[in-house]
Amino acid sequence: MGFGLIDFITISLAGGLIGFLAGMFGVGGGFLLVPILNIVLGIPMELAVGASACQVLGPATTSLLARKIKVRNLSFPLVITGGLLLGVIAGTSILEHAKELAAISINGKTIIVADLVVLIFYFLMLLGLGVLSLRSTHHSDAELTGAVFKDRFQLPPLARFPELFDGKLSIPLIAWFGLGLGFVSGLLGISGGILLLPTLILGLGITTHRAITCSLVIVWIVAFQSTIAHAWHGNISIIIVIALLLGGTVGARLGSDLNARLKGLQLRKQLGWLLLSVALMIGTRLVFLLAG
Repeated sequence: MGFGLIDFITISLAGGLIGFLAGMFGVGGGFLLVPILNIVLGIPMELAVGASACQVLGPATTSLLARKIKVRNLSFPLVITGGLLLGVIAGTSILEHAKELAAISINGKTIIVADLVVLIFYFLMLLGLGVLSLRSTHHSDAELTGAVFKDRFQLPPLARFPELFDGKLSIPLIAWFGLGLGFVSGLLGISGGILLLPTLILGLGITTHRAITCSLVIVWIVAFQSTIAHAWHGNISIIIVIALLLGGTVGARLGSDLNARLKGLQLRKQLGWLLLSVALMIGTRLVFLLAG
């Protein structure tokens, strides 16, 4: 499909918004980008997913440079990398299968299978995460650090990550979590940060700002893997990606600066309402899509 100057500028502005969210919340922003590209701008779902996966690299790199990541911050992300890669391959394969099915008829309406599958996954995921994030605002960072998900599944071998929390964490648990995270990233075109951040804070009890730093490193890794996978399947439009990166790299720096001035409680509350707002937009789209 062709793009004019107005389309290029509009996509760049969307990239700036996504980059701002990436730097502010430590998430890739694809959870918002894919719905905007597909629902608002009418870009085919597979191209929206592929562009989202690729675009995350710019803001994630900018955010990491702004935080001056140290070597000790890489241990947990590197352990999870293997599971991420296998999950990305599985997720992109399912998206390709949905793309090959083309369209189906529901209530007399022709519906693109890839659109339906991706939007349903997005709606359920964002609705659940939005409620979870808002519920977490009733607790301080200190209270959340008491969450002991990590202590309930102590399947050996175990490892310590002193830069994140005290105690040990199961390596198989990390690997399986990486597999699930990579699967969602490959299927939906998101970097996984939107799932990763609540897990790090609520499941492992890591304080919000430490979790955001760890999340950004993993976001960069999974974005790199997803970009390669989607490029292999021809789901990436260079024009769309360039437009997104132009706005995204600037927005990411602004978001990182704001992140340093906000408290963890404020960040979780704002993220929760943002998630529910996007879920509402997607739910509305699904109703119109399925209505006879």
